[in-house]
Amino acid sequence: MLFHTPEFFFLLIITFILYHLFRDARLALLGLANCLFYAAASWGFLFLFLGVSFASYLIGKRVPGPRGKGWMVAGILLNAANLVFFKYSLFALHNIESVTGIPLVTPGSFWSQIVLPVGISFYTFQLIAYLVDIRKGLIEPSRTYLKFWVFIAFFAHQLAGPIMRGREFMPQVEQTKKLKLHPADFKYGVYLIMWGLLKKIMIADRLSPIIEQYFHSPGSLTAMQAWAGAYLFGFQIYADFSGYSDMAVGIGYLFGYRLPINFMTPYISSSATEFWRRWHITLSSWIRDYIYIPLGGSRKGRIRKDVNLLASMLVSGLWHGAMWTFVIWGFLHGLLLILHKWYTEAVKKLLGNRSPASNKPAKPARNIGGVLYHIFTVFVFFQITTVTWVFFRAHSVHDAFVYIARMLGPAGWAGLRGQLADQRLYLQLAAALYGFHLLEYLLRTHEVKIGQWWQRHVPSPVRGLLYAAFVLFVIAMIKGEKHEFIYFQF
Repeated sequence: MLFHTPEFFFLLIITFILYHLFRDARLALLGLANCLFYAAASWGFLFLFLGVSFASYLIGKRVPGPRGKGWMVAGILLNAANLVFFKYSLFALHNIESVTGIPLVTPGSFWSQIVLPVGISFYTFQLIAYLVDIRKGLIEPSRTYLKFWVFIAFFAHQLAGPIMRGREFMPQVEQTKKLKLHPADFKYGVYLIMWGLLKKIMIADRLSPIIEQYFHSPGSLTAMQAWAGAYLFGFQIYADFSGYSDMAVGIGYLFGYRLPINFMTPYISSSATEFWRRWHITLSSWIRDYIYIPLGGSRKGRIRKDVNLLASMLVSGLWHGAMWTFVIWGFLHGLLLILHKWYTEAVKKLLGNRSPASNKPAKPARNIGGVLYHIFTVFVFFQITTVTWVFFRAHSVHDAFVYIARMLGPAGWAGLRGQLADQRLYLQLAAALYGFHLLEYLLRTHEVKIGQWWQRHVPSPVRGLLYAAFVLFVIAMIKGEKHEFIYFQF
């Protein structure tokens, strides 16, 4: 069920009303709403999710015991096997076919009919984290399956995150009957839902058909066409995924829950390290805690640290999709993280632990230099990020390399003035979207002060009219063509 559909809002409104009318039945109502929300995609996928989650719930109860490590490993293998079967079995078979030439996946065969359950990557990581955290003593096993089901399947984050941890969300679920809805929370939740809808409907969905034209036949592109398409895809996937996450957090506020922020305007990042602190924050922290650190993290020397980091990002890439394009995308970001760490270490040695952007109040000229340096690094890293997005969007590895060759190779740059004139509209659109990105950064950074000013200086009748106009506008947009959230396929 898509967030930007009348059916979803009907489910949300009914659940919200009943949730706040019948306090003692809250968990049961949320459990039922979770089932209905997921069943809208497939009843079969719902029963699979129920089965895997119930098995993990039972295993979780045994993890603290004397044989708990074995039970934890069994639970991890169960969840990993479920994910591998549905997401990676076809990928593996197609690669075996390519190497051996033996046809393994024929039309109408069992393997050709496998369908990826929506949200499986997200709930698999959540279930694994739950079992590991119990073993570490960070959380206690859930006392009832109903509470566990609400924790693992809360429909706000069920299909595309954010990835929830037990120690973040389980205590809130335990307090469900006691949670109160404050007017400020309701307003903030609605604000986040509307903001997410705006990004999804007005940006991501509008860009989708434009971007498909660029990536359909990369060999025919000029350099400016290739750059314009890559820029626009970067903003499409950000608006799509962060829009879903904003809505998820907003829905959580309506029910008294606090879900973690998943995006913090990542395109203002000046390095790969900063990017992954701003992009898909719950995934990057999950990869750090459950892949990178268990591999040894930075504790076993520089070479091992770099290998662990690269391996973690390869897992991140493969998690996004069963295609070599995603593996390469993860590899490139792993390489960027390693190179940034090398660069940072080299700069510290050269400048005596002072960064080239360091500020000294006594030297205004150096302040200006620091700001200019930061702007330069943000600009450069945004271009690098744009190139890596090609692998995320391209239909194949071959198409991705062809596309990047058109972006960077000399063949695509003939007649540059004419190319700029031809792509002026879309390049201006990309610039406007970056401006919107900066505006979002300012709004989210100063939203408390802006909210206070709004309440203090704008009369309530005017605010009401503006709210009503915006809601009507969003409803009108919802009636248009629907595009699934990109991350539903993960």
